[in-house]
Amino acid sequence: MATLGKHTNRARIEQGLSQATLAEKLETSQVTISNWENDRAKPDENQIARMIRIMGLTRPGRVKRTSAEEVSNQGGSSPFGRWLGREREKAGMSVQELAESSSVSIPAIYNIESGRSPNPRQSTRKKLERALEVDTPQDVLEVAEEASEIEGLGSLQDFDPHDKSDRPKLPGVYVFYDVSDRPIYVGKASDIAKRVKDHEDKFWFRPPIVANGAYVEIPGETLRHQVEQVLIKFLKSNAVINKQSVERQPNG
Repeated sequence: MATLGKHTNRARIEQGLSQATLAEKLETSQVTISNWENDRAKPDENQIARMIRIMGLTRPGRVKRTSAEEVSNQGGSSPFGRWLGREREKAGMSVQELAESSSVSIPAIYNIESGRSPNPRQSTRKKLERALEVDTPQDVLEVAEEASEIEGLGSLQDFDPHDKSDRPKLPGVYVFYDVSDRPIYVGKASDIAKRVKDHEDKFWFRPPIVANGAYVEIPGETLRHQVEQVLIKFLKSNAVINKQSVERQPNG
């Protein structure tokens, strides 16, 4: 069974904090943090309570689990994700603290920093910028948008389908991905946010089956339907949720 020290070390790393930064937040020394993580000493109850607020520890010996923590880190980060991680660390903030300050969900921040969401929506970027009190460099934005550009349609934008405030109230085609980045559902709607809400009571909508999403804005109903059908046909059995819906009728 893993010790409190091992759990503390894991939580600190998952939150993107150095020993020195965590020590500063807890008003102790980096040597003390090192001793805790190597089980040469133990934090007191007050220090544990503060670590719970900073790193999401639920109680001694356990780490608060989120769907994002179950996501593998294969695939590498994106330019925006690397920039965000550097700025968050520079500000001395854990992922949990940035989530609380920005109102962007913890899984969404993990997805961005890991590269699973390389081009988050502008509203998401603005929330993160306000929380960190910095502006995203123009070259970082240009690279992210260029990499996600679909010629003739626009930019593929990432969003957190489980965060109601991050769902796009726009017409378009959207895709849900599971924790391994496999596309599992393709849909279309005149209002994506409204359509995603309709999925909330489905058993498969919960993490880890649906971990994150992406969409492209398409105003025209006919083109929306065509793009959706092409994607479903190309994905074939890989779109595990709606693979039987290849010939369904347009619904928005």
